[in-house]
Amino acid sequence: MALPLFMASKLKALLEEESEHQWLALGVFFLFVLVGAFAIEGTEQFVGDQLTPISAQHQGSMVMDIEYHDSNDSYTALVYTPQAGYHLFTEHPSDNSATLVYSPDDNDQGRNVTFLKSMYDGDIMLSIANNELTELSSTTATTYIYSDQNGSFAIYDSSEQENGDLLLLTKEGQNTSFRGIFELKPTAPMSMTSGIQWQHVEAHSPGVWIGIGTHTTTSGTDGSSPASPEPTPAIGWIKWDGGSQTPVMDRVKTFPSGLFHSIEPVPNGLIVGGTDYSYHINAKGDYQEIDARGVIAVADQEGAVWFVGEAGTSTITQWSDGEIKKHLLSKQIPISATAGGSQGDFVHFHGMNAIGEPAQWSIDIQANGSIESGRGFLNLLFLLGGTFLMSMMAWTALSRMRLE
Repeated sequence: MALPLFMASKLKALLEEESEHQWLALGVFFLFVLVGAFAIEGTEQFVGDQLTPISAQHQGSMVMDIEYHDSNDSYTALVYTPQAGYHLFTEHPSDNSATLVYSPDDNDQGRNVTFLKSMYDGDIMLSIANNELTELSSTTATTYIYSDQNGSFAIYDSSEQENGDLLLLTKEGQNTSFRGIFELKPTAPMSMTSGIQWQHVEAHSPGVWIGIGTHTTTSGTDGSSPASPEPTPAIGWIKWDGGSQTPVMDRVKTFPSGLFHSIEPVPNGLIVGGTDYSYHINAKGDYQEIDARGVIAVADQEGAVWFVGEAGTSTITQWSDGEIKKHLLSKQIPISATAGGSQGDFVHFHGMNAIGEPAQWSIDIQANGSIESGRGFLNLLFLLGGTFLMSMMAWTALSRMRLE
């Protein structure tokens, strides 16, 4: 307390001197305002994002798909280079090792991978052939070959409930559909939804899954060219109880324009990310539009979802528990992102940089939280300091008026 009182007494004495000291006090005050404004402005921009130097196994390769493991620092990636082809592997940075799944030199099946997806239990699912599903668990791979009694089908996606019920998104001829797996056997396909090509599926709640896809209307009926009708995004609510019965499409909602590209689980439902429209589907299954859009959306480990736009965009959007924050970047987004994931305190985006080279752009979510706390502290310090100076000047002025 002695130091602040000493400084206050000195400042009081300074302000009580001749008029030139009053001008000096005013100068100090305005300097304080300018310095404070620059300091606060410096914290307005988003920090924690960086173009990450790639030293991982996928260095120099285009990341086609990637799944980061929740239980450790490993990841599983499907990568491509024109010279070497497709590789699928799991890298374990903790012991600097990698487990190769497919490579052109050994088992050239990487080009046939239709999807890569983490399941509820942490295992990773993929498919390389009709009626086949491969499960990657730690360093082992198990392949399930399903009977074609109910037909032959490709598997484009899958999603698992907490109780282990597994739903497949399948390609049935020229159309897509959904099948459940009951006692290691696929159910019959769900009746086709006219005009919709489903692309992703995610578990929502017990017995309910959410699918996203594109809807193509009858030529010209939506106002587009009769020769090339415009596809529009669609969301479907699928019900299946885990038994031998066929999954049922409970309802479908189509939207005016754009495409849906991402469907991310959050603590209170799912986030559907799109180029024109994005939605939060709550725990009851109701949907609500959110003011966020981009070319990719990724959920972090704290339940927030990050929406990233095209290369050159100067802002990113964060959704967290119903709240939207738009962050101004210090530099424009440096890559065209095509894949992403999160692990620990980081959200990673993979794609190509401005000269067509593979690149990785990462966000440190804790760094941005620290700078936001710092901005609050600077604001408080600025207000307290400004109030102190103004109070001292006003007190001195009143004292002089009384003396006169």
